[in-house]
Order: sequence, then C-alpha cells, then structure tokens
Amino acid sequence: MEHYNKNNINILIEQTPKTPRMSVSFFFKIHKKEKYFGLNSLLARLLLQGTKKYSAAQLADLFENQCIDITSKAKQDYLKLSMVFLNEDFKTALELIKELILNSTFDEYKKEIYKMKNEIICDLDNPKFKLTDCFIKTIFDNHPYSSTHTKILADIDKISKEDIIEAHKELLKSYKSIVFVGDYENKNELIDYLSNFSFMESFNRQDEIDNIFTPYYKEDRLIFIEKNDVAQAQILQGWLVDSFDSSLSVKYSVLNNILGASGLSSRLFVNLRDKQGLAYTVRSQYETLLHSGIFNLYIGSAPKNIKKSLLGFESELQKLADESPSKEELQGAKENISGRLKYFSQNNSQINAVQGYNYMMNLGLDYRERFLEQINKVSAQDVSSMAQKLLSTPKLTVIIAPGEFRNLCS
Repeated sequence: MEHYNKNNINILIEQTPKTPRMSVSFFFKIHKKEKYFGLNSLLARLLLQGTKKYSAAQLADLFENQCIDITSKAKQDYLKLSMVFLNEDFKTALELIKELILNSTFDEYKKEIYKMKNEIICDLDNPKFKLTDCFIKTIFDNHPYSSTHTKILADIDKISKEDIIEAHKELLKSYKSIVFVGDYENKNELIDYLSNFSFMESFNRQDEIDNIFTPYYKEDRLIFIEKNDVAQAQILQGWLVDSFDSSLSVKYSVLNNILGASGLSSRLFVNLRDKQGLAYTVRSQYETLLHSGIFNLYIGSAPKNIKKSLLGFESELQKLADESPSKEELQGAKENISGRLKYFSQNNSQINAVQGYNYMMNLGLDYRERFLEQINKVSAQDVSSMAQKLLSTPKLTVIIAPGEFRNLCS
C-alpha cells in the first residue's frame, strides 16, 4: 500500500488489478472522551439515517440499487465509514459518502436512541454480554474505554441533537485518512479526485495530540454477579497489558495462540475441556487498543466447576511460566498466527480494514511485514516470560452464576 499526502489529506492506495469491486474507507480518529457514553456510536448510526438531500428510506434504496455495501461504526479509538461497490460506480459512491459525512441531518436521533436502548437491553439479557460489560467497565474504570452497554444505557437519554452536532464537528476536525483498495487505471486521477474533498482539507489537524491517557489497573479483584436462572457459570479473567506499539506485543500474541486462541490444539482446550471435561467453550484472547491491551481467559462451565476452572486457568499459566513450550508447539503457534493474518488479508475489503487500521493506529503501512518478522524471532523463553508477567500482574475476575455457588469463587 502507498501513502500520499495532497491538500493536507492522507490518502492510502493499494491497486488490486482485475478485481470487480472497490473498497473505500474514511477513518476519523477519536481524540477525547465523549460527553456522554454512546455519543460516538449514536453518531455513527445516524450518518446512515438521512441527509439534506436524501431521507433514510431513499438512502437505503440507493445502496440497494447500486449494490453498495456500507457500514458505519464507532470503536474505542476511531470512527470508520466504509463502502464496497462496483468499479463503475466509483464517483457515484464517493459522492454518496461525501453527502453522508457532510450533510447528515441527525433528525432521526430520537428514533435511533430508542432503537439503541432496546438493542442494548436485549443484549444484556445474554450472560456473556453482561459478563464482558462488567469486565470492561471495571478494568477501564474512569477511562474513555469503559464505554459499555450499561454505561451507554445510563447516559443515552441525556444526549440531545445539539450534542450530536457538536460531536460531528469534532469528528470533522480530527485526524483522518481515506483508504482505497481496488482496480483503478489512473492513479494520479484517483489521488486528485480524493484530494479534492474540501471538508478533509479544511478540517484535518495532523498535529493534534491525544487527550486520552493510558489506563492503569492496580489490584486483584473478583466480582460475582448473581444470576439464578442460568445453568452455566460464565467466567472471564483478564489483565491490562501492553498494546501493539510495545515490543512485548508479538510475545503476547504467541502466548495467546498457545494458551487458548488456536482452537482444538490450544492448551486450555486440551487440558480443561478434553481432559477434565470442564467446558464446551474455553479460550484466551489478546485485544489491542491504541492506549492499552487486554489479555483475558474465558470459560463457560457448570457452576459446580467454578473453583476447578479458576485453578485450571492458574495451572496452565504456571506450567508455561515454569517450562517453555516445545520447539514444535512454538513453531505451530507462529504458523497459525501467520496463516490467520494472511487469510484475513485477501479481498479488497479486508486489505482496506487491516491497512487502514494499522495506519490510523500509527503502526505504519509495513506493520504486517514487521509483525511477521518479529513473530519469527519470538523464543520459547519469551513465551514463558509473558506467562510469568501475567501471573505477577493485577488481574480482574468476573463470574456470573447462581448465588448458591458464590463460595466456590474464593
């Protein structure tokens, strides 16, 4: 992928010859805490719900008739508006996306708030959603990343149309980029066309400094949520760790793959599910954000197995801390990570998402190549060191189960 800066606009282009559909994304970086939790998510939804020129129904018809796939979503660090469309519809699609970004009316905000509230309430009926919600808002306490379903639900009725308009203005002022992946014959013409989006030129502030601080979690904590109508206990245990801009990131990635992210061959799956029969679902996850990372372990098990599950988590980490993985296990983890990365970077939409994300997170357009190179350098001792580091880092454990099993948590 190549980077161009014209008229103060960052444009990323990757030519993929003989592909029938193009992918374009607009990334807007989020620099500050929302006035109310859920404000950016509501804004992202409203960008597709009517403009000065088109009603929501007309937009839906346009997208369907032109075979345009469009998504708009706010994440912790950015808001992204993406389109995938046929090559011949390039200018039509770009004019539509410009209309959405510049001329959305936000008139449907009350209706969208009502829909969001009901979706959140429905999601929170699911114990897994409730589990993750509690974990995230607790481990990121007093941080913008703590925006969860329950926090959004508490704030959403406070959001006014004026708040949405103000958040939209801030979004247009933020650091942003346009990412294009597709088959376009004249690259210079493409750059000229994208660089003439005046709203990008007028508002782009490349030197803006993030106002979001690095989160910190300082003590072990266990939270038990009593839910008596469930047959299965849900357990999530995790740590705040280094994010992808750290040299430790690749080491955490390999540890994650060996421990619980490689499916049937992972240690948690083999030892806790197959050998002990504690669960149908058990996994580990390493999630990276701009200002932090989370390493967590999850299991769904019979409530009577809560204590065994917690001891199983600790035991598997301790085994890796005490004895480095074999040469074969280490190589298998590296190949699994490399294979997944290649698998999820095949079509234009996937390339756009991965490269646009890497650029927006300040990782550079060669991050994938550097990441794969660094993965190959991870040693067995590095994996043990990461397990040791987790065992000495304050952790948060959240459990949802019937109240009669509370005593099994200690």
